[in-house]
Amino acid sequence: MQATDTAPADPPQGGGFDEFIARSLARPGTSHTFDGAGIRLHYLEWTGPRDAPAILLLHGFLAHAHWWDFVAPWLAEHHRVIALDFGGMGDSAARAEYTAPGFIAEIAAVIRHTGIAGCTAVGHSFGGRALLHACKAHPDLIGRAIVIDSRLVAPDDPMRAFGDVWRPKKRYASEAEILARFQLRPDEPCPAPALKHMARASATRDGDAWVWKFDEQITRLFGAGSEGPRDDAAAIAGLTTPVDLIYGEVSRVMTPARADHLLKAAGSRHRPIVLPCGYHHLPVSQPQPLVAALRALLLATS
Repeated sequence: MQATDTAPADPPQGGGFDEFIARSLARPGTSHTFDGAGIRLHYLEWTGPRDAPAILLLHGFLAHAHWWDFVAPWLAEHHRVIALDFGGMGDSAARAEYTAPGFIAEIAAVIRHTGIAGCTAVGHSFGGRALLHACKAHPDLIGRAIVIDSRLVAPDDPMRAFGDVWRPKKRYASEAEILARFQLRPDEPCPAPALKHMARASATRDGDAWVWKFDEQITRLFGAGSEGPRDDAAAIAGLTTPVDLIYGEVSRVMTPARADHLLKAAGSRHRPIVLPCGYHHLPVSQPQPLVAALRALLLATS
């Protein structure tokens, strides 16, 4: 090929991450609330085409529905997409107590309220674990489960006891101050525009101060002794819902052994999809490869 002095034309849609974020946020979800599972629950909806099949998105612990803002718009090109705020997180109401059965009831409530029984459900981290229990408890409501970087609790591999590290939420004097303190847990690299958006979606004004949206009591009340079965594999034995797993290659939560344990417990014959150089918070830190993986899985059964 002969070199020329003419600069190549810009690609018609560009390929940078900033543009990906901008195009994602140009298609925001619509906010809705309803009374379900004993509290006021909030969810976002991307309507998708007429009569499109439905997808339910479930976020991680202390996160919220906006965790999917960079994923949902792209799935909504062919699906109706619902993203729930679990109780005590995001814009859903707080509870007097938090239990695994309570979170499962919230999943069932939003499915029934939105009329999407038989949907594909996608759960990240805590949301993935709750999803598997919901599939066991309500096999008629969820047609397929896709778990993202989530692991099961086992007697020899227990979950961290959140109650052991409980402390009151800090109050910040200004929005700028609280946004500057936002970081992912576990901490990992994340593009600045994605982190900035998620910080804004996670904070709210409370009187004369700014605070994070999650209920400060949730980590105290949802500790190791109260979060439900300590052997998830035993609890979901006999699961009939088809299950797929996606996780990050360098995740601090998932390992190949944990992935094998989860898929075996779920009765899945599929191998996991491992995103190269991927971390734990894939919907925020690496949404582009995650969207591609989800689209591939969805197309494989469409």
